[in-house]
Amino acid sequence: MSFGQMRNFASNRSLRGPGCLVCSQAVPLIANSTYRSPWWISNPHWQTILPNVTRRRLRIRYRRERFELPDTDFVDVDWVKSGDQESRSRCCIVIHGLEGNSQAPYVKAMARTFDRASYAVGALNLRGCSGEPNRLERFYHSGDTVGLAEVMNRVAERYGEVYVVGFSLGGNVALKYFGETSSWLPKPVRAVAAFSVPCELQGGSDCLAESGNRFYMKRFARRLCSKLRDKDELYPEFSYANGCLKMKTFYDFDGTYTAPLNGFRDAVDYWTQSSCARSLDRIDRPALLVNAKNDPFLSEACYPVEIARESKWLHLEIPEGGGHCGFPGKASPAGYWHELRALAFFEAARNQS
Repeated sequence: MSFGQMRNFASNRSLRGPGCLVCSQAVPLIANSTYRSPWWISNPHWQTILPNVTRRRLRIRYRRERFELPDTDFVDVDWVKSGDQESRSRCCIVIHGLEGNSQAPYVKAMARTFDRASYAVGALNLRGCSGEPNRLERFYHSGDTVGLAEVMNRVAERYGEVYVVGFSLGGNVALKYFGETSSWLPKPVRAVAAFSVPCELQGGSDCLAESGNRFYMKRFARRLCSKLRDKDELYPEFSYANGCLKMKTFYDFDGTYTAPLNGFRDAVDYWTQSSCARSLDRIDRPALLVNAKNDPFLSEACYPVEIARESKWLHLEIPEGGGHCGFPGKASPAGYWHELRALAFFEAARNQS
C-alpha cells in the first residue's frame, strides 16, 4: 500500500455501526490509562496502519526451534539471538495475530524490548505460520491452545519465570490458555499481557464485515486463501481454495473452512467455543488486557468490564486511542508505550509473587 493510498484510506471517517466501539461511549474506562496517542494521528485507521509501516525496518536475528505436538503436528519458536540468552533465568513468549508471524513488526518490537530487559525471548509461530505448511489438514485458529500449551510445558522446564505476550488473535489464544488450564499451569508461568484482543470473536467478525474495514478483510482473506492453496497440494481430496477469494466476511470463511476443519458445527459454534471471554473468569494469575477504545476491529462485547471488576487477576485497561496493535508514539530507548506497559506489569507481578 503506498503512502498516498494509506493517507486516503485513513482519512475516511465513515460512521460505524452500533455494534463497534469507535463511535460508542457505552463502555466505561475502569482506570486511567497513561497512553496518549500523538495529536497528529487521531484516526483509528492511521493508528493501526502507520506503526506497522514505520516499524517494518526493525531487524531481529532469530534462531529457530521446532516443538513437536501430541497431535503429530508442530509449531516453530524463533528465539532472539543475543550473546547471553542461554544464561537468562526468565523468558517471554510473544504470540502474533491473525496472519502474522515472528517477523511481524509488532512482534519484533516487543521482542527487542524484552531482550533489552534481559529476558530470553521466543516468538511463537502458530501452526502453519512459520513459512512451512503444518502437517495436519487444518491450521491455526483463534481457540487453538495446543501449541502454546506444549511450548509452555517445555519452556517452563528451562526457566524459573515464564511470561506471555499476545496480540489480537494471539492474545485470545494466550488468555484462553491461562483460563482453561488455570488449575494445571506450570508453576514458572507467572503472567500474561494481551493487546487488541477480540475477546468475543463474533463481535470482532461483525466489525471486520463493515464497509469501513473492507481493506483489512480483503488483506486477511488474500493471505488466508494463499495458505489454503498450499493445503490443496497436500490434501487434494479437500478442495480448500475453491471460491475462497469470493468470500467477503469471516462468517463465510469460518463457516466454510475453520469450523469444519476443526470439528465445530458452524462459524457461530467456532466463535462461541474459541472466544477467551468464556474463560477469563477462571484466570488465577496476573493478566493484563489492553484494548483501545477506538480499535476498529473490536465490538463492545470485546471489552469485558464486568468480568474485570469481579476478578482478582484480570486487569483491563482501555486507552482512548491506539487503534489495533498500533499504539503509535515516540519510542524511548527501552521501547514503545505498550511494550513498556507489558514489561512493567510483569515486573510488578514478579515482585508480588
